[in-house]
Amino acid sequence: MRYDVVVIGAGPAGLFAALELAGSGLATAVVDKGLAPKERTSNTCGVGGAGAYSDGKLNLTPRIGGDPEAIGCSLGELEALITHVDEVFTRYGAPARYSGEDPQALAELRQAAAQAGVEFIAGRQRHIGTGRIREVIDAMYRDLLAQGIHFELGAPAQTIRHEDGEFVIAVGKKELRAGSVIAAPGRVGAYWLREVARALGVGPSFGPLDVGVRVEFPAELYDPIERVMYDAKFRVRTPTYDDMVRTFCTNPRGFVVREDHGEFVLVNGHAEADRKSGNTNFALLVHIELTDPVEDTTEYGRAIAKLATTIGGGKPIGQRLKDLAQGRRSTLERIRRAAVHPTLEEFTPGDVSMALPHRVVVDLVEAVEVLDRLIPGLSSEGTLLWAPEIKFYDTRYAVGPGMETALPGFHVAGDASGHSRGIVFAAVTGILAARRIREGRG
Repeated sequence: MRYDVVVIGAGPAGLFAALELAGSGLATAVVDKGLAPKERTSNTCGVGGAGAYSDGKLNLTPRIGGDPEAIGCSLGELEALITHVDEVFTRYGAPARYSGEDPQALAELRQAAAQAGVEFIAGRQRHIGTGRIREVIDAMYRDLLAQGIHFELGAPAQTIRHEDGEFVIAVGKKELRAGSVIAAPGRVGAYWLREVARALGVGPSFGPLDVGVRVEFPAELYDPIERVMYDAKFRVRTPTYDDMVRTFCTNPRGFVVREDHGEFVLVNGHAEADRKSGNTNFALLVHIELTDPVEDTTEYGRAIAKLATTIGGGKPIGQRLKDLAQGRRSTLERIRRAAVHPTLEEFTPGDVSMALPHRVVVDLVEAVEVLDRLIPGLSSEGTLLWAPEIKFYDTRYAVGPGMETALPGFHVAGDASGHSRGIVFAAVTGILAARRIREGRG
């Protein structure tokens, strides 16, 4: 089959690219190894991707989720694109539910954070919720089908060749041909994309990696902050190593979940509109940059993930903060005695320090101690840690206008491109790529 455009990945970047191409007269196919929204069995693959299939947190500010300069957007252009993304989600059924809009409350939280030695990044946010975001994605998917977008689901894109001026994409037992490709396979497909891009001669450089744990604690501790900003972003500089540690993806009264990446397992979190737990969780991530001669942060992160999975017997590792700080592993009995009841259903009680590098462990313990000044009680003995949580934003592609690489017609978008970290920025990169193609310039 031949198409004008093949989009690889049906996450936010791929879906928003498809929306831009719908009605343009360009024959478009979207490929994803996962399934349709109401048929999905994976929380990382399928229509909606990982981010839009979790709890639908939209960061509606240029300050969170990406680098405007790297994708060639002025601040005004980016703000307009972010507004457009928000409006599209509304059109497909997302409820109007915003936080981070009270200037006085934000100023007070910023002051409290500064006094605690914590940097607070404020921004307008929208929380759609796990159940509702899946309905929104399904509505988007059905509309794209109605507009003639073809979806090739349930089989992965395996290879991409460039021959005779067009791209040949092997999908299962089929070959799709296209004049342009938008490669947006998400974080789960970032390793695949780097190998494909290398074969095409546009391989990536390596950027930073985020490695850490998911922290779970009583929801009441976070309530004062949640009233100001649902998913507040905090950054800490650790005393010992002066490393940057940040909170990410906070889920008030949410749940810790497992992500299966085939060769290894990771943890993540989500929150639902209609079902609540008694806990709040967030990712606590150490920012890692490698320099010559060891620069391959992707392989470094994968090595950590595989080691943690081995130690956990194929399951995430769970540990009480108290046990980690005192240098002993957690047992199931110790975790049961904790004041926090785990929301992760399957895990291995263990020792995070056996799975993560020593420097990362020191950073995490120190960061919790600093954050305890802003979230009193966070460093109590009942707090639970889940490992590993790793964000693979580390492969980064040189792009020109419209997210186009040095190979004409080959565009990258979403988190796998290295230029987005979340739903909204991923959607923006997909829009930029599709508009470039639609205008006949890529």
